[in-house]
Amino acid sequence: MKNYILLIIGFVISTGVYAQGEWIVPADKKGKLSTVTFSPSMEKLGADIFKNNCVSCHGTPGQNNPIPLMPSPGDPAGSKFSDNTDGELYYKIQEGRVTMPSFKSALSATDTWNVIAYIRSFHKGYKQEVAAKVETNIPEGATLAMDLSYDADAKKVLVKVIANNEGKQIPVAGVDVKIVAKRYFGQLPIGEPKTTDGNGIANIDWNDELPGDSIGNVALTASFVDTENYGDLTVAKDLKIAVATNKPALNAERAMWNTVKKAPLWILFSYLGGVITVWFFIIYVALSLKKIFALGKDEVSDEEQVIY
Repeated sequence: MKNYILLIIGFVISTGVYAQGEWIVPADKKGKLSTVTFSPSMEKLGADIFKNNCVSCHGTPGQNNPIPLMPSPGDPAGSKFSDNTDGELYYKIQEGRVTMPSFKSALSATDTWNVIAYIRSFHKGYKQEVAAKVETNIPEGATLAMDLSYDADAKKVLVKVIANNEGKQIPVAGVDVKIVAKRYFGQLPIGEPKTTDGNGIANIDWNDELPGDSIGNVALTASFVDTENYGDLTVAKDLKIAVATNKPALNAERAMWNTVKKAPLWILFSYLGGVITVWFFIIYVALSLKKIFALGKDEVSDEEQVIY
């Protein structure tokens, strides 16, 4: 009976470990492709990123020395990686799962493709398939630039995208852009992403009731929605378009996230009380041990001796 129970427990554990090791990527993500051909420069950039973010768990590619985790991180040069499509590698790096952290916030789309380019350099027989180029009016070799402004009459934030090519500025049409506002904790998306028109301008609705700083400034950042095709270009600008809000800074008053001098009084008193209590018991125990040691050194008189 005991062996039977142990057999069941072992089966459950092994089944759980197997299921945990099976990483299913959504079907629509498997076919994702890079829009640029992997190059030696991408591999070099990817190697640096891998060294700073991945080698601590996966080890050095080709040496089969990942750290002992369950499921195993695997050697990037091995079949555990080479059997994945480019889209599966991209999804797993970005999303993470169990012991594999998500790098969505740490690595941009470009960084992720650089890492994949580096990993693929260890896969013999790998042949890259490149995504079809998106048709735009952006000339080959042009550099993109972006600007932010505000249309007070229409109550819209304007994002203008231009392509600089051989001294000419060409409005970029048909590109999706988005904006966010800087808040105390994180970024606040503003409106919905919009597409640039024939003049290279996207109009994004603005809520003029949103609070700003003491003079009504708000820090806005515009970027592309499709960073894989257009890059990680962003533009940040302070626009005086919000409601002036004269609120004290987060570090102006006592708060849990503030410095020690401005921490809440109850935290300071609790900490001080805890320190005093701990030291009281340490001193009490030390004195008690000293007393016991002194008593042990006293000679026992003949009357006090007990003969067994």
